[in-house]
Amino acid sequence: MSTIEPGVTAETKQCSCKGEEQLHNPKHSSSCQCNSHQSEDSKPEHSCGCRHEDHAATEELSQSLIDKLVASLADKNDYQAKLSCFKKHHPSIRIIECSEDDMAEREAFMSASYFDLFLMAKGTSCARLTNSVDLAIGVVIALHEE
Repeated sequence: MSTIEPGVTAETKQCSCKGEEQLHNPKHSSSCQCNSHQSEDSKPEHSCGCRHEDHAATEELSQSLIDKLVASLADKNDYQAKLSCFKKHHPSIRIIECSEDDMAEREAFMSASYFDLFLMAKGTSCARLTNSVDLAIGVVIALHEE
């Protein structure tokens, strides 16, 4: 730590608030515009209400991402808000919603309390389903009828 003025100390930190990545000593935490001094709980919410920074716009579908999606949709009351948030932060992942009746007797990749999840296969022609995460580019969420 370095002393900037008597009684005021600041850590040298990586910051991009000055337009480029450089180390600097903000005089007061309020003078630094990068907010890197904020804790996770004090970071501003995204417009969708989440505080997560691990959203990657070009992220490919993975088992980990599928697990995050299913976990975030666990509460049926927050379904639309959580799904909208996921879609916003993962625009490269294709998502189709439908009724379980639309999926006929197909076996789901995963099942949750109020929906089944199917994997949409990569391809340039007709939509196809797959059970391989490596071949998938999106998901079909088939909501259970009440």
